[in-house]
Amino acid sequence: MNLPKTLIDKFARGECTDAELAEVALWLQDGETGDIPLIPGNREAIWRKIEARRMPVRRLPLRWVAAVAAVIMAGAAVYGLRLLNAPRELTVQVAKGKTTRLVLPDSSVVFLKGPSMFRYPSRFGSGARIVHLTGNGAFEVQGNAGSPFTVVSGSVKTTALGTSFEVDAPEGSDEVNVWLRYGKVVVSRDRDSLYLKPGEAIGYSSTKRTLHRAAPDAYRSGVLYFNRAGLEEVITKLENYYNIHIVADSALTGREWQVTGEFVREDPEFVIRNIAFIADVKYRIKGDSLWLMPQTNQQEP
Repeated sequence: MNLPKTLIDKFARGECTDAELAEVALWLQDGETGDIPLIPGNREAIWRKIEARRMPVRRLPLRWVAAVAAVIMAGAAVYGLRLLNAPRELTVQVAKGKTTRLVLPDSSVVFLKGPSMFRYPSRFGSGARIVHLTGNGAFEVQGNAGSPFTVVSGSVKTTALGTSFEVDAPEGSDEVNVWLRYGKVVVSRDRDSLYLKPGEAIGYSSTKRTLHRAAPDAYRSGVLYFNRAGLEEVITKLENYYNIHIVADSALTGREWQVTGEFVREDPEFVIRNIAFIADVKYRIKGDSLWLMPQTNQQEP
């Protein structure tokens, strides 16, 4: 096989195309030099240059290729599933003067009063339930001992397991106020933390922390909410909401209560009448006190 000297020179300068490289390689493999003078060692040097330029791809055994492909596909599938199943962050904004009732993925309920912005995940995982609030929100948290529920408002965190509380964190203000309606919460900022009792409130600002009993108006501005509530929860919420004293007959303590209802700034007589009907009890209001009695009890205080 004859090869033009100009092609050999072109190859030496590294200017050959892929087709010309293939032609030079065939010429070397053929073993015929024709009229092209070669000194000993030139053939091997030229071949090494061709091999370097061609950069042949090492072929893996088919079983290796299949195994690598399977690993890549499995990894991609797992990553894809994680992306698909990863909870999305949802945002709810409530305009000034508006209110919104929102049911969270764990069936907890939040009542938002505008102007407010609330962020929460599309689903809660097995760990802590964390939401973010700017503005005003009243929370009715579903109990879950293994998954604390935390409302983050700036640097203040309010954490509960299953309770009823309200957080007020106005946008543009460094003040955060928390009122506990029922249950237990711990409110913390940096290393400072405090447990609240029902009826108590705490306020944080950049310069101070104040603990006080919440004014009745703070409760009445929100929603009175019950979700299969027991006797203790009903009494505690009614007492705080309407600033009344409630006495329950001892016969009612052994009964399973499941009171459900939602009341917004309703007259106490209307609310108590509805609760008495749901719980199948009698009641009597005298002054600022309310007595609850079983239907079979003929004695009244």
